[in-house]
Amino acid sequence: MFHFVDQILELDPGRHALGVKHVTPGDTFVRPTAGGEPALLSCIIGEALGQLGAWNVMAAKDFSMRPVAGVVGEVVITGEATVGDTVLLDTTIDSVTDDAVFYHAVASVDGTEVLRLENTLGPLLPMEQFNDPDELRERFERIHRPGAPTEAPQPDGDPAVPFDMSFDEILSLESGKETTAVRQVSGREAFLADHFPRKPVLPLSLLLESLLQLGQKLLVEDGGEGFVPTGARKVKMTRFVEPGSSLVAKIRVVERSAENALLKFRCEVDGGRVCVGEAVYSVAVGESS
Repeated sequence: MFHFVDQILELDPGRHALGVKHVTPGDTFVRPTAGGEPALLSCIIGEALGQLGAWNVMAAKDFSMRPVAGVVGEVVITGEATVGDTVLLDTTIDSVTDDAVFYHAVASVDGTEVLRLENTLGPLLPMEQFNDPDELRERFERIHRPGAPTEAPQPDGDPAVPFDMSFDEILSLESGKETTAVRQVSGREAFLADHFPRKPVLPLSLLLESLLQLGQKLLVEDGGEGFVPTGARKVKMTRFVEPGSSLVAKIRVVERSAENALLKFRCEVDGGRVCVGEAVYSVAVGESS
């Protein structure tokens, strides 16, 4: 399932919300870190923060409208959430208009920040284009349980099959400079059942994760084994990526030093822009490029 808010602890409609996401061994988007410890993908933490903001606004709008991904001014990755952790989600709504919601958010584990979103905008569109309003009301009632966090659910059944974040094919690669890759959105991806039932589209969070990984591979090709993604900025999603799309991603190195790197990316479908932004990398502590 592509739902990442396990419990809403506090809700001030249209203003602020606190929630939690438990990281369990059965999570589809858990991967081993460089040290071998399984952790939740950082962009899924960002997705959870965005979903908490969406629950807030949808409840305030009586489930007549819903936000979708639009602009992320900055994503700052400062830590990890490993299996067994409970991520505290803290999303503040800066303003809501008839057309969009503006918010910022912070995720933390045991009081330590692991990810931050700044200057984020989500266009508001009619709910019925994307979801059954009654189904979302029912889910909201299940997860809106004010108070202390409940314990994480125990894994039920076989572990989830990890979703492959990589692009299908590298079309070109100029070491240390740029690369172009393609991914086919088949329509068989499991997350499309939730994102969204009435209008399946590729989530910006998964696209961004794939782009960060592609950029990391480009740096590694040029001897940058120590570089890890530390964030993204100026991210704009201008068009939905629907099933059947052939998504072409282009990413190039703009700046690089011994400790940091800045890459720019652009994604297209049928020659039309769907997403642009910048990816930020730093050398991991104890590593060198």
